[in-house]
Amino acid sequence: MKKIIDPVITVYITNKNYGQYLEKAIKSVLKQSFKLKELIIIDDASTDSSKDIINRYRKDNLCKAIFNKVSKGLIKSSNIAIKAARGEYVIRLDADDYFDPNALSILYNTINKEKNTALVYSDYYLIDAKDNILSLEKQLLRKNNNLDHLPVLAACCLIRKNALFSVNLYDERFTRQDGYDLWYKLLENFQFKHISLPLFYYRKHGYNLTTNKKKLFTTRTRILNKFSNLKKITNKIKIICVIPVRGKKADINCNSLELFKGQPLLFYTINEALKIKQFKKIIITTFDDELIKVLKTKYKKSIYIHKRKEILSSINMDYKKSVINAINYYEKVNPDIVVILTYENPLRTKHYIEQGISNLIIHNSDLVIGTSPDFENNYYKFGSNGIKSLTNQKNKKLKLEKNIIHKDVGAFSVLRFIPYLNNKINKITNIILDKNDSYIINDKQELLNLNKISKNK
Repeated sequence: MKKIIDPVITVYITNKNYGQYLEKAIKSVLKQSFKLKELIIIDDASTDSSKDIINRYRKDNLCKAIFNKVSKGLIKSSNIAIKAARGEYVIRLDADDYFDPNALSILYNTINKEKNTALVYSDYYLIDAKDNILSLEKQLLRKNNNLDHLPVLAACCLIRKNALFSVNLYDERFTRQDGYDLWYKLLENFQFKHISLPLFYYRKHGYNLTTNKKKLFTTRTRILNKFSNLKKITNKIKIICVIPVRGKKADINCNSLELFKGQPLLFYTINEALKIKQFKKIIITTFDDELIKVLKTKYKKSIYIHKRKEILSSINMDYKKSVINAINYYEKVNPDIVVILTYENPLRTKHYIEQGISNLIIHNSDLVIGTSPDFENNYYKFGSNGIKSLTNQKNKKLKLEKNIIHKDVGAFSVLRFIPYLNNKINKITNIILDKNDSYIINDKQELLNLNKISKNK
């Protein structure tokens, strides 16, 4: 039986009445030197020959096709395609554009070098309706956050799919300027890379209307207003990190000092926390004297250690009182934000935590948690009339238009301190963690399994 290999990259082509160009776009994907790819074509209720062209390639198993019965527009269509994508990375190709044969290989080799790179973009050729090259367009090279206010062309950017889920995909409130919104949502927490090569052909049409330009700039203003004050706010707030650990003295099954890849599990969480410049203090709160001794030897004065009371260390007891006591012990004035990290997630890296802080500020949330998305399955809960759907309670929607259900994977909680203190957590938002990065160690067997997985990589 032939083994099915998952694609690494999903290319999705968005099409509405571009039948005259569509086949060239499709062929430019199929002729890519990069082989681990899939092609999704989403047709937005075209009325020309597009459907016949798509069906021809679908019947030969060269693409997956999604047909919108009614027009949904570029933004909603893109979100549907991303949900359908099996690749770790996604890239949008508009139906009137096409790729250089080595585009995917070059983009992939760049984005795969560093995990915190969320988006890679390149230069391109501007062409006319007859494929004549009008100019070579050099996109701006950004260094040290210069020119961050100038987003790149949205199409033909290779994007890490989990990064898209972490910012809740494209914002469907905006009907245009999709790249502008996405750029600012990703900018605070991820790296972008530029490739100084023309890797695609971007078609210029001559029917841009003044009214469309007016709508475009109005939308851009709304997007900029959404993000403009983030850096200014972040620099003025006090953020404290607390890592609660029961220790073996309180819980014989506590694995905080068990070894993962040669060092205690807890060290991975502390080491990531130390990389985050926004933290004014990192406090470990524990009842375990042996653990305290190990931490003082290893970290000396780089962290703060709070000896919590035995009564607050019982199994199945919320660590909230311990967190508040630890903060009050070291802080005379309440912090603005507290970040609580769990030691059981050793693969969770700092950029997720930094995302959580930005997310809290951007969305004015009381709490941000780490989650993994699920729109594949249906979930139900008991009600007065039997069970009812959690995914789409009002309307039975198509699979790829379902609301996304999120599973809490632990790893971190980013909280506004005063609502946390007063039990008034109202608005909760989330950050998406990669499946591997959210791996949770609940017992020694899971630690053993993770050690085995790490050795085999």
